[in-house]
Amino acid sequence: MRFLLPVLLLLLAQEPPPRRIDRVVAAFYAARWDAEKGEGMTKAGGGDALQDHPDSFKDFSYRSHWWHRKNLEEMAAAGIDVALCEFAANPAAVDALVQALESAEKDKKKTAKVAPVIDDPTRALALLGRIPNRFLATADGRPMVWFPASKRAAPATLEATRLIVPFFAIAAPAWGKADLLYSPGGDYDGPREMEVITLGPGYRDGTARIRDRADGAWYDRSWYLAMKMKPRIVAIESWNRFDEGSTVCPTDEHKKTYIERTKKYAALFKKGEEMDRPKGRYSSSAGASYHLKFNPPSEGLAPVAAPGAAFETVTLADEKILMSKPVEGVARRVLAFAVDDSYALYERREYEVQVQILDTGPGSLVLEYDAASPGKGGTDRTRRAAEPFYFTNSGGWATATFRLPEAAFANRQEGGSDFRLVREKGGISIRWIQLRAK
Repeated sequence: MRFLLPVLLLLLAQEPPPRRIDRVVAAFYAARWDAEKGEGMTKAGGGDALQDHPDSFKDFSYRSHWWHRKNLEEMAAAGIDVALCEFAANPAAVDALVQALESAEKDKKKTAKVAPVIDDPTRALALLGRIPNRFLATADGRPMVWFPASKRAAPATLEATRLIVPFFAIAAPAWGKADLLYSPGGDYDGPREMEVITLGPGYRDGTARIRDRADGAWYDRSWYLAMKMKPRIVAIESWNRFDEGSTVCPTDEHKKTYIERTKKYAALFKKGEEMDRPKGRYSSSAGASYHLKFNPPSEGLAPVAAPGAAFETVTLADEKILMSKPVEGVARRVLAFAVDDSYALYERREYEVQVQILDTGPGSLVLEYDAASPGKGGTDRTRRAAEPFYFTNSGGWATATFRLPEAAFANRQEGGSDFRLVREKGGISIRWIQLRAK
């Protein structure tokens, strides 16, 4: 740890960092390729390692300061404030990065600020000492350092290192105490409600694990959710992970499509505004329904197989019925439903659900829904309960009506569902179910 003292002195000697900037847009920036030397260009067993391809292979090398400068300038033009440098442990790449920043500064070109992404707090200090302070991204007046999900996560080392240089730590949960926590994987899973949100245009790494871009729809949806969640920082996965097919930088496949989208959404986010819900098949529909009389039965509403919620469609007396199935180890029966995102997604308004259900046995039917708030006396907004329907054991079909104030339908229940019908004892059999905004 003896080398840390000169690093600390160097940091303190540099000019004070700029004031805090809220609503920051960052992007994960990779540098593991060198086209001329063939580094990172092919898979271990042969074949193209890249899923997305750069718009040009000229200077396509982490050793080239021109390549870094091009990326940093394009990020700034796209509204990205911070390049999250995933190559902090590569001295050649860091040297080229610093040269790029100084070259752009000399030519009065705007670039993104930089922040290291590294799983070694000690090496993070060394990197901060190598980059002039004026180029570093800051939060609350301190240099920003990101710590990714890693088997090497060492909370005690992180805490001790921050006593030496109190940098602003943004970390995956395994690192323990940090200024802000983030959950990686937003390019595949979508945004999670945190102060730091990750999102991306899609994911494809050459395996069966694929999140289709859907012509930009996944990216649009993710930004819509991010603006609803109102985080402090949005981190895009990724600027240029070519090997994961998650790029928003200019590429041969997508041209500058995602540059334009990013610029638009980043501007809205920084103003604290929201965007319109992405358009789709049910955007203008008066309601959504699932009716087994029709083929297909789903019109913006569909049952979901999720943990604790299983279903089957059976035919009785020439009539199709949706029934709950027993789940091993679970006493109650559940039917879960997903609302199409084009009809409702992360709302805060009242809806009504009607369901035609077979009225057999005693007890009640409860509808638990994903809401904007947990409601009076509640603690879990994703499990807010509507007033129950009580069975009369008539043996016939009955229509149950549920009022859902402050419904959100943000896909936060198991399996991405939005609400569920729950019966503690006895099965659930329905003909149809429909949803309408009030």
